[in-house]
Amino acid sequence: MRILHIASEAVPWAKTGGLADVVGALCAHLAATGHEVALALPRYRDLMARGPHRDDPALELDLGPGGRAHVRRSDSGTGYDVWWVDVAPLFDRPGLYGTAEGDFEDNALRFATLVRAGLLAARRLDWQPDVIHAHDWQGALAPVLVEEARGTASAGSGPATVLTVHNMAYQGVFSLEEARAAALPDVKGLRQGDGVGLLKGGLLAANRVTTVSPTYAREIATPRFGFGLDGVISGLEPPVSGILNGLDTETWNPASDPFLPRNYDRDDVAGKTVCKAALQEELGLTVDPEVPLFGMVSRLVGQKGLSLMAELGEDLVERDAQFVFLGTGEARYERFIGELAVRYDHVAARLEFSEELAHRIEAGADFFLMPSGFEPCGLNQMISQRYGTPPVVHRVGGLADSVIHASPEALAAGEATGVVFDHFDAPALSWALDFAADLFEDREALAAVREAGMGQDFSWRRSGDEYERLYRLVVEERNGARG
Repeated sequence: MRILHIASEAVPWAKTGGLADVVGALCAHLAATGHEVALALPRYRDLMARGPHRDDPALELDLGPGGRAHVRRSDSGTGYDVWWVDVAPLFDRPGLYGTAEGDFEDNALRFATLVRAGLLAARRLDWQPDVIHAHDWQGALAPVLVEEARGTASAGSGPATVLTVHNMAYQGVFSLEEARAAALPDVKGLRQGDGVGLLKGGLLAANRVTTVSPTYAREIATPRFGFGLDGVISGLEPPVSGILNGLDTETWNPASDPFLPRNYDRDDVAGKTVCKAALQEELGLTVDPEVPLFGMVSRLVGQKGLSLMAELGEDLVERDAQFVFLGTGEARYERFIGELAVRYDHVAARLEFSEELAHRIEAGADFFLMPSGFEPCGLNQMISQRYGTPPVVHRVGGLADSVIHASPEALAAGEATGVVFDHFDAPALSWALDFAADLFEDREALAAVREAGMGQDFSWRRSGDEYERLYRLVVEERNGARG
């Protein structure tokens, strides 16, 4: 199949969250399994990996309200093409979506331009996709425009469209003035409140809607997680498909991870003890194999469970354990974590982001803290299991789908992979920490939980196969419509 992905970020070039990991890994997986894959991506000013040169040959497109765009093609290095949408006035600026002061005021125009350029480039290159896979609100205009084009063409014509919702909290809602500036089509599906909603329009126009875990697919049809679009979600037919994200098992592999002081695997976990001691020494903690070490790598925001930690206050760390925090976020939570690290010598905090240290925390910690209030999928709980570091999670979204609580029954069956609590409140988190500390003392049970976690298959092979089946189904349906 020919598959065109349209997304606002992808590793290794541009990333603010898990969306980038998913897009980059899924495109590479699909290419490796024999599909012809292209990714339309903005040519931002600051890329984390090498992008196209400004003097490289380009396809010049007239996009109307978006001005003239240059689309430069390059090889991803992992088997698929990247179509760089290069519009300097829109993308040659610091940040992907905004600055510390807020979102860019012309984001509707910026990402409408990305979508229009991707669709027009396919036509100009005579590269007709079988499937257009749009991601989040930034790509959600694609199904709307494809559906609009079908209305002026023969019945059933055009590619099949898939829209993946990575986080319902971000919907791309704009004022009518912003919509007019972006020349968004005046269609009923885009109307949301007093303005327009790009995600809403894409949900209604796409042939299939997916999200990033089976539990999250059910959650977003409820008022708590639907953020005002639960009625739209619950009314979709066919319903939303939940496909659990995969993990880049080459990057995240304790047996070959270059950032670790000693590598290890499921058959020989001795290196994990070395990694713990090295992490304790690196962060100024007492080197002690007999004390449980809790690690957290996260944005320091309420959604990630920092609200519960702040509610617990000093009770969070006043236990016989060590704590390591890595990340940045809201000032109040940075201040809270920083003050704990100052007051307690068994707490270490690095209010920054370090890819290398993130790997060492995953390997060196005994437990990984991920008590999110909501989590569409999450990747760190998968990484921590792969590194033999049982995660402590709230039973929600992808966390519920990927972590099995260490109950007596699960332990007896050899299926337990972590610690799971049911209620998003401070007492439940405190209970989970105590449960983990007790598990640490039961070395036989802890070893069983580590072994089960390290044996989980979180590779993109599983997730990619599900996407392939979905693509084939929706293409068959489109072909049936043509008939």
